[in-house]
Amino acid sequence: MRRILCVSAHPDDEAAAYGGSISLYSAQGVHCRLVCLSAGEAARNRGGAADNAALQSLRRAELAHSCKLLGFARHEVWDLPDAHLAEADFYATVGRLVAVIRDHRPDLVLTFGPEGSVTGHPDHAMAGTLATAAFHFAAQQRPFPGTDEQPAFQASRLYYSTAVMQPPDFPKLFLPQPDVAVPVDQFLERKIQAFRCHSTQAPLFERVEKFLRLAGARELFHLASGIPLPAIGAVDDLWAGLEE
Repeated sequence: MRRILCVSAHPDDEAAAYGGSISLYSAQGVHCRLVCLSAGEAARNRGGAADNAALQSLRRAELAHSCKLLGFARHEVWDLPDAHLAEADFYATVGRLVAVIRDHRPDLVLTFGPEGSVTGHPDHAMAGTLATAAFHFAAQQRPFPGTDEQPAFQASRLYYSTAVMQPPDFPKLFLPQPDVAVPVDQFLERKIQAFRCHSTQAPLFERVEKFLRLAGARELFHLASGIPLPAIGAVDDLWAGLEE
């Protein structure tokens, strides 16, 4: 069975960044798993939550609904500090992600680039940095030795979610060059619906939906590491050039 692992920072990232691709590939029988590093308790929009614990509970439930709609077979939410991922223990967090990669054995790892994706959010940047380190270290005996239960494992490709434009009013960034354009036109409405599962973030709905529609019927990805893509022709499949 083909497998994808997504590593994100907050509930709702999974829908906005690669919701269409997960819907497409899960419909083809790909086993998709999500690790969300925080429960999003630092969000400005709080949906009436009285405190951080209440907001975490709400956002975990919203994420579960979104993941079910998109087709994730499994998801988990960690308790790293929202808005402070850069302060989390790097070694310990990478080690946890290494364990997930060795357990799930994904063909592909999807995450953000170290620039923080289209918004430049520092938590997105750290999620991508942590996932990138784990992608490489999962295949090595140092600094995280494999075991009989979890031997070292090399995923085939590491992709960063990217775009050719940013939403208005965000700092301008050098976004990673798109290498693959996944056609998600048949799943665009589902992707938007999945974002709307995050009802605590309702004040963002109109702005996010407008940007998602402007981005069109494709989700763009940069190949950060792994087996090269075919050298000839446009690439519209994250598995292009990989053996069955």
